[in-house]
Amino acid sequence: MSLNVQFYSMVAMVGMGAYLGMALDTYHRFLYRGKSNKFIVFGTDILFWILQGLLVFYVLYLVNEGALRFYLLLALLCGYAAYKSLLQSIYKRILEFMIQLVIRIYLITVKLIKIFIIIPIKWLIHVIILILLFIYSVLIRLIRLLYNFVLSILLFFVRVCWFFVPKRVKNFLARYKGVFGKFKNIFLTTIKKVKDLLDRRKK
Repeated sequence: MSLNVQFYSMVAMVGMGAYLGMALDTYHRFLYRGKSNKFIVFGTDILFWILQGLLVFYVLYLVNEGALRFYLLLALLCGYAAYKSLLQSIYKRILEFMIQLVIRIYLITVKLIKIFIIIPIKWLIHVIILILLFIYSVLIRLIRLLYNFVLSILLFFVRVCWFFVPKRVKNFLARYKGVFGKFKNIFLTTIKKVKDLLDRRKK
């Protein structure tokens, strides 16, 4: 490798060492080891280091086509050490600020969605239900009025017809008064049940 390539490789590895420090602090910030399952922690640790190793190798491949030297490992460690001593406290404060900022933005977004979308939808559904109940109540009342009106007309028609029935026919029908009485009771009972049903619907 030429001197320029070696220099770029060392600078890249120093930068990757600092990056590994930041990535490790970020990973530890989001992974609660005390509360997480040991197998989950073990699996995520392996996955984390595999991804970081692949990323370091990819950067090294871009710089010097993947040629690994001992001094590059030292440069990687130097970058990590420089981050730990100079930048770690600053990065952790920035990371915590960004996390809290994202949380606040999320909470504000949820609150705005609730105020401008969820609450109006609930109010609209409530109004629609009230309108439907009102329409239902009006229809029940109209059906009840129509029922009473038709029943009154039928009773009036029956009385008028009965007035013009010949006396002989009346006497003949009087013999079967008991049978007609049963039918009358059944008819009145049916009407009463229908009326009670409509009254319950009305309430």
